[in-house]
Amino acid sequence: MNPSSVSRSMFSMPQAFHPRFPVRPTVVATLAALCSLGVAQGAYADDTPPDNKAEASAAKPASQKASTLNTVVITGTSIRGIAPVGASLNVMSKESISATGATTSTELMRSIPELGSFNSTGINTGSNQANFVDQPAIHGVGVGNGGGGLTLVLVDGHRLPGAGINQSAPDAGAIPTSALQRVEVMADGGSAVYGSDAIAGVINFVTRSNFDGAETGLRVGAADGYRTKNFSQLWGKTWDGGSALLDFEYSENTALNGRSRSYITNNQTSSGGTDTRSTNCSPANVTVGNQTFALSAAGLPALGVNKCDSNVANDLYPAQHRSQLFGKVRQEVGDNVTLYSSVLYSDRQMQTRVAGGGVTQGALSVAVPSTSPFYIQMPGTATGAAQSVTYDPANDFGATFTNTTGTKTLSAVVGAEIDLGANWNAQVELNHGMERDDIIERGLNQSLAQAAANAGTFNPYGVGAATNAGVLAGIGNYSTHYFARQTLDDFTLKADGPLFKLPGGAVRAALGYAHRKEQFAGETDAGPAGGDYTAAPYSSVGTRTSDSAFAELFVPVVGQATSLPGVQKLDLSLAIRSDRYSDVGSTNNPKIGLTWTVTNGAMLRASAGKSFHAPSLADAGTAIDTRAIHFPCIPYAFQGCTSAGPADYTVILAGGNSALKPETATTYNVGFDFTPAFFNSGFNASLSYFSIDYKNVITFPTFAPVTNPVSAYDKYRTLRPAGATDAEWLAVIQPLLAGFRHDGQVYPDIGQLPLAVYDLRRQNFADEFIRGFDYNLGYKFNTTVGRFNINLAGTHLTRFDQRIPGVADSIQLLDTNYAVKNKARTQLGWAQGDLAASFFVNYTDGYKNTGVTPVQQVASFLTVDSHLAWNLRDGMQLSLDVSNLLDKRPPVYYTAGNNGVIGYDPTVSSALGRMFTVGLHKTW
Repeated sequence: MNPSSVSRSMFSMPQAFHPRFPVRPTVVATLAALCSLGVAQGAYADDTPPDNKAEASAAKPASQKASTLNTVVITGTSIRGIAPVGASLNVMSKESISATGATTSTELMRSIPELGSFNSTGINTGSNQANFVDQPAIHGVGVGNGGGGLTLVLVDGHRLPGAGINQSAPDAGAIPTSALQRVEVMADGGSAVYGSDAIAGVINFVTRSNFDGAETGLRVGAADGYRTKNFSQLWGKTWDGGSALLDFEYSENTALNGRSRSYITNNQTSSGGTDTRSTNCSPANVTVGNQTFALSAAGLPALGVNKCDSNVANDLYPAQHRSQLFGKVRQEVGDNVTLYSSVLYSDRQMQTRVAGGGVTQGALSVAVPSTSPFYIQMPGTATGAAQSVTYDPANDFGATFTNTTGTKTLSAVVGAEIDLGANWNAQVELNHGMERDDIIERGLNQSLAQAAANAGTFNPYGVGAATNAGVLAGIGNYSTHYFARQTLDDFTLKADGPLFKLPGGAVRAALGYAHRKEQFAGETDAGPAGGDYTAAPYSSVGTRTSDSAFAELFVPVVGQATSLPGVQKLDLSLAIRSDRYSDVGSTNNPKIGLTWTVTNGAMLRASAGKSFHAPSLADAGTAIDTRAIHFPCIPYAFQGCTSAGPADYTVILAGGNSALKPETATTYNVGFDFTPAFFNSGFNASLSYFSIDYKNVITFPTFAPVTNPVSAYDKYRTLRPAGATDAEWLAVIQPLLAGFRHDGQVYPDIGQLPLAVYDLRRQNFADEFIRGFDYNLGYKFNTTVGRFNINLAGTHLTRFDQRIPGVADSIQLLDTNYAVKNKARTQLGWAQGDLAASFFVNYTDGYKNTGVTPVQQVASFLTVDSHLAWNLRDGMQLSLDVSNLLDKRPPVYYTAGNNGVIGYDPTVSSALGRMFTVGLHKTW
């Protein structure tokens, strides 16, 4: 369970991947002759956007192959040539991607109102090991819960490996935007087709195909205190029977530091908030007994407290450098067989400056004995009385330390397709993915600081004689290191085609088998920076396999030839998938969909299904943060501590949990699409109502088992019974503590037994009930001065409740930053000849900040973006994008800090301010 070491080489040879049945050469040859279902390429077989003149002249069809090999699979179904029945599929085109001005796929996701990260920068500050991957989350479902995502992220229909130290959701930012043809978003449960993770929906990044030529892109952006650069080079080649594509992209951005924004402060009294500035200041605060003295710059003590805004120096957004490579190739072999392969590689390096509590792990107080030459006598106290001195490292080491994060993502797919005849296709595919994450958090060697203070060689007061440089070098040369290596191996075999004909059309089916192996290997240790990291070493490895069988049926109940008044078409789909896991059991997830075309331009749709999410390996018992923590026992505040003495303690179990069950959901989606002919196909309207009953939610059980006497929390705590002997109590807690690494002195490190054990590991802790509407209104029309495009898209949540079994009252998450009621994006676009311009209005509703008393009403956040493009001669295009055109500040948010961010809420707003981006794009 805990091997002594984990390989840190990302590209070391993985263990051989085997399906449950042996694969002999003859079987491989047979499969190659039985496989031909194309990689999911989205709704359109042609890569050429109709409005892009330069690419239209460069792109050429790869071949005139039989239509069965050109028919593609759309997100949400395994059957070629049909749209997902009963579900709405929102598509962001290549032109829309360009108009966002996004330089990374992570930024791109922030322009989609259905996603939780819309109109914000997120908490990806890089300030600690837990937050360096932005998880795309449809409707915000699952954000901040367990380590896995509840929105399935795909590239051309394939999964990516998990990313992170405390999570295993994939990093969508690893996908280069220059390689994208479109992004498809299905905000509906998808486990009947895809298996785990698709509770909230599916996001499929569809890459470009059938491109012949080259494209070069350069973008440079600037905001106050912030800079970005992006370079991309795309090559494509088509030939009779095949095609190839290669894309390289490099992007970078500087850090955005809190000192560049005047509203970043812990003293929010001027805006009606509180003063949460740090008391770790220079000059220091000195506590003797129950009295606290503030030192002046001259070293004179007086009763009171010094406060300082040390956290202002934190980076609000990290400096990042990305190098990304994507390639794909397809080749026909004979008349029926097509071989294909793709490779995605991303290398991201991130640096984040941390200050204040980020350096001292919250705070650092040093006991200074009277024997120290730096000792300062406090007035009115006993001579030589023991002192506790708060320490601010800024005086000795500068305002900030720099944390570093390195991530490498690799995804490789190989497969074969074949037309089996009678319009049946089959496909065999192997998908290998690997993620390597390496994090170093700088800080202070706090035990060495205390030892030096005891020895009289360290001055923490911030006044008086300076500490020896050699002593400081030792104290400040300390790092905590985290490493994780996640791998994914997928084997898929599937086929689809027509079964028989009904009067309404052909009944089509798909069926298949999949085998998946996942592994999460992690390490954590600490020590001098650049050294061997020998302090508190710990490593663990978690592995799971799964076998899946799936089937899907498409039934055209009523077709064009059998249409009735009010029923022009009626399509029915039935899908089911069965997954058997090596560690968390089996699950079966069906789905039914219905699409009713009332008449041309008027469609009603509905779907109902079951979805699930297997517990992330970052949440399992082998999670790297699993440990037993020595914790105080505070009388009358903590359960089981009523009679506690000064030496008594409790134990908190934290981290992963091997007893987790899969999260499950029942999903419903009902809506309509309206494109009336009397608007000359220029008007479209869609509305979708979604309902998600999300059960067995994996999350932390809060601090309630420690402090709340409600019986619902009894299963998360074990209290020493009155009158129990040590032997009786030991027999109870010994199994609870067995196998845990210790954070602090915990039995059997010490003979004394704890009075209570609180289980605060990830648990299937709650159920959530989510309701709301997605909507989209658009109108395109031509005039004598150009073509106009007006669009409004958004999400309106009506319910987001969390229920803890056994607790009477639900927790209302709606109208908080976890579930903002309204998010919307409006576009006004115009194009004429070689010019195109768009304005976008982004709106995030106000909400209640329930983390403070009294509850704060946070204002809404509205920003305006603009995009201007000018097609020059010879395939050259010049663009100018301005995000947050009006330089709107984020709303004031009362908080002591969120991953180093203070003064505003990064989960629903942005501190980047007005940013100008100039782009030059050339098609060769």
